[in-house]
Amino acid sequence: MTELLRVDTRADLQAALKSLDSSVPKRSEGRRAEHTERFCIAHLLATLPHAYISFPLVVLHEDKPYFVLSMPSCSIGIEHTEAVAENVARAQFLREKGHGPDAYFAPHAVPGEARKTMTELLEEIERDEAGDGWVGDSGELWSKAMAHYAERKIAKAASFRRYEKNWLLIYDNWFLPGLRIGTAAVRLSVRLSRLSVFDVFDTVFVLSDATLCEFSPDPFIHKIIDPKAAG
Repeated sequence: MTELLRVDTRADLQAALKSLDSSVPKRSEGRRAEHTERFCIAHLLATLPHAYISFPLVVLHEDKPYFVLSMPSCSIGIEHTEAVAENVARAQFLREKGHGPDAYFAPHAVPGEARKTMTELLEEIERDEAGDGWVGDSGELWSKAMAHYAERKIAKAASFRRYEKNWLLIYDNWFLPGLRIGTAAVRLSVRLSRLSVFDVFDTVFVLSDATLCEFSPDPFIHKIIDPKAAG
């Protein structure tokens, strides 16, 4: 267990988040899970409403769950996962290494799809075919993807240490065009309830480029606050 932050006031928290290294390098430049974990916890703490956090605050980085917020009001365990298609992530690594054209057709992905070989990925990148058109509603596809990663964490929940409150933080790197986050969030809320996610996690957060979606179980959408610019 590692102490990540120890702060006494909100001003201290803002200053600590600004100085915290929460950068995320490219996949081809040594990105590790620790990078995305710190990025997510920094943005979560910067964006959460003031009422969610009490001081003094200690943020611990551990495993199962990945983070613990220790506060006078309560202790919160935060499990973290990244929603990203493995084949898409591996293809992005190859593109960053110089394979394929600079501009390319956005790949389709299905949660839980089979892992492709390196040869298959390289052939697809070089062919750069459009493939089948995007069919269906982006909000429906997004909700299925996010629910898939939440369900995976439920299956591992027996090994988690439990706290007074338990949160799940999903880092959304699942590309979909034309996503309307409001409609998508409502659909995801329904899926999470059907999967009994809230029997394990009191609250689920989905962190995207511009929004932090909160589910407990009804959805609420927060506009992301950049921890480097907060205050």
